[in-house]
Amino acid sequence: MTAIEIELLIIGIGIGAQGMAVWHMVVDMRSARRSQTDAEAALKRATGDQYFNGFRLYRLQHRSHA
Repeated sequence: MTAIEIELLIIGIGIGAQGMAVWHMVVDMRSARRSQTDAEAALKRATGDQYFNGFRLYRLQHRSHA
């Protein structure tokens, strides 16, 4: 191999490595965004469950007093 071919090989490997690093960064960002969305949805479900359980308890308490 000539010096230019070796240099192009090294440059190609470097560009490929940076491309893979960018790709992994993008995939990790998407995963983090998806996890954040899932966490927010779980919080909303938990809040709703807590509200409805409290409301059910309220109705049971007032039903027994009537």
